[in-house]
Amino acid sequence: MANLIFLFGAGASHGAGDIIPEAPPLGFQLYRELSKIYPMSWGSLPSSVGKEFEKNFEFGMEIVYDKYSQIVAELMRQLATYFIQFRPYSGSSLYCKLIKILREQGLLGDVVFSTINYDCILEFSLIKHGIQFTYDHQNISSLVPVWKLHGSCNMFSKQLKVSPGISFTKGIVFEGGVEAFLDIGTVVENCLSSGLYPLMCLYMRGKPLQISPSFVQKIQQQWQKTVSDSKIIMCVGIKPLPEDEHIWNSLGKTSAYLYFIGSQQDFKSWTTAYRKNFSEYISHSFNSGFSVLERRLIQYAAQRRR
Repeated sequence: MANLIFLFGAGASHGAGDIIPEAPPLGFQLYRELSKIYPMSWGSLPSSVGKEFEKNFEFGMEIVYDKYSQIVAELMRQLATYFIQFRPYSGSSLYCKLIKILREQGLLGDVVFSTINYDCILEFSLIKHGIQFTYDHQNISSLVPVWKLHGSCNMFSKQLKVSPGISFTKGIVFEGGVEAFLDIGTVVENCLSSGLYPLMCLYMRGKPLQISPSFVQKIQQQWQKTVSDSKIIMCVGIKPLPEDEHIWNSLGKTSAYLYFIGSQQDFKSWTTAYRKNFSEYISHSFNSGFSVLERRLIQYAAQRRR
């Protein structure tokens, strides 16, 4: 049983520090970055759609999915090539420091890492420390689990090969197994050579996924079960969204202690409405809350040794 669960959101990667080529954007910054880098696709969407993206990325993506779903695959492939570039640099990022603490306290065997981020900064951080991990939702005993609850920019359909000239619309689903790569060149090559896009839930309400959705659904189901049985859950840089029921229903019901780093207002609103069990707000950012998070982990490790 995994007694300690981390759940990371965009705020964790954005605030981790020591990330190259720069800090990944938060949700409200993402469309502006994509439209600059990909002016002929993201940047050429109708201005009315662009304005919706500027208000809320999920609003814009929902319009694209409903009205222009034939271009979603291209946009998502570009999103994947954008996110695979981010990685820790010298080993001093907060992800790396967290992993170091967990190792020193003998807690790595007690941990499940989970994230809604498309980037692979967490995985690259584990590699920097020589720690083997698995995306597998079925085996959490031998390797450190990294569960990507909304998919990942480096995950592709293993069995289905679709030429880049093929287009498809919403409602079409491809099932074909999963393979993952942690080499930038291989990820980019797969994005350029396929008509499909990586296993990445669309960043919109409902988080639809057209590529091997059963894989991500099974990860979510195993995560929900693990959350219900865990003792401590640490949420870092993630915004409570009750409509994402696959995440927040479980967090509201679990009896585990829940620690939160992020918006205090959002956390208070959510806990008041949905959670009655023990919760502690730590801080607004990964950096400002890291020392408290470290103390809580050391306390937990001491309790386990008694």
